Amino acid sequence: MTDNSRSELQLAWQGQLQDFVTGLVFAPSSCELVASSAAGEVVWIAEQSEIVVLQEANGQSIDRIAFSADGHWLAAGGQAGRLSIWNCQDANIPPRTVAPVDVDRWIEQLAWHPTKPYLAVSYGSQVQIWDVPKSTEIAAWKFAKSSVFDLAWHPTGEYLAVAGYKGVEIWSLKDWIKTYSLNVDTASLNIAWASDGRYLAAGNLDRTLTIVDWDRPEDIWTLQGCPGKIRQLTWLVGKTTPILAVASGTTIVLWNLNSDATMWEGQLVEGHQDIVTVAIAHPQLPILASAGADGYTCIWSAQGEIEQILTQSVSKFTSLSWHPDRLYLATGSHTGEIGWWEIPA
Repeated sequence: MTDNSRSELQLAWQGQLQDFVTGLVFAPSSCELVASSAAGEVVWIAEQSEIVVLQEANGQSIDRIAFSADGHWLAAGGQAGRLSIWNCQDANIPPRTVAPVDVDRWIEQLAWHPTKPYLAVSYGSQVQIWDVPKSTEIAAWKFAKSSVFDLAWHPTGEYLAVAGYKGVEIWSLKDWIKTYSLNVDTASLNIAWASDGRYLAAGNLDRTLTIVDWDRPEDIWTLQGCPGKIRQLTWLVGKTTPILAVASGTTIVLWNLNSDATMWEGQLVEGHQDIVTVAIAHPQLPILASAGADGYTCIWSAQGEIEQILTQSVSKFTSLSWHPDRLYLATGSHTGEIGWWEIPA
């Protein structure tokens, strides 16, 4: 992939949903974008063309949408307690609905396995793993202490991390047993593995971060210095040392591991004028996009410098998505606007 990160993104296409945008996701190996809303609609946008409705609005929010790693399957879940699945294997036609799974509970988290068509689903304290092509449940367990707040597969697919009250539990895919517990004093609200799987970060309710070295699980750091609620964690790629970006309050905090790998150093970078609602690193380039309630999306370098500020509307942004291997960025707003940004040819 060519690094055009110094070139400016421009708005190439714009669409509208019925309510605020709850999710955006690009297909892994093509130019399709899927979006969902609080009204319950799920839509398919191919090559910046007209919107194709996959699911009509029903008044029940869709809170999670995700493609499988190979792009063959699309999953969505939310308030209705129904796990909706679409088959996307035919690139010439929009996805086809397959039999949904009714769990009769608000589906709060979805996470696809990084190589297999396995989907982790959580509702309340329950976690299920589905083999989607076979439409079978292959594992299920209950998070012992609370509702599940986040799910994250290890990049190798060998482990699934589950966050909730009092920390993170890590389960082995091999035999579906708990192999490790990362204990904290409060609750872990969000979790993220570094792209190489070496480090796992947890953002906690008391504004602390906990980072564990998965190669040496006894090495654990507790970090303070985040100025507000930790809303998202994302690891930057393409650097010799790991960098964790944290959306906290009205700021982004960049945490860098020092040269002797003994301490994490925080860098507070400011650019937003209101709460940062989402922050995501590009999957292949050392750049970061963040969006806030101030109606701005900022593109950052790994050094914490703003490279570009995108404006689409006066309403706050609620969702962002980078294309996995292209410089496409999708933005979603509180008023249902969708923006598709790219580097001009």
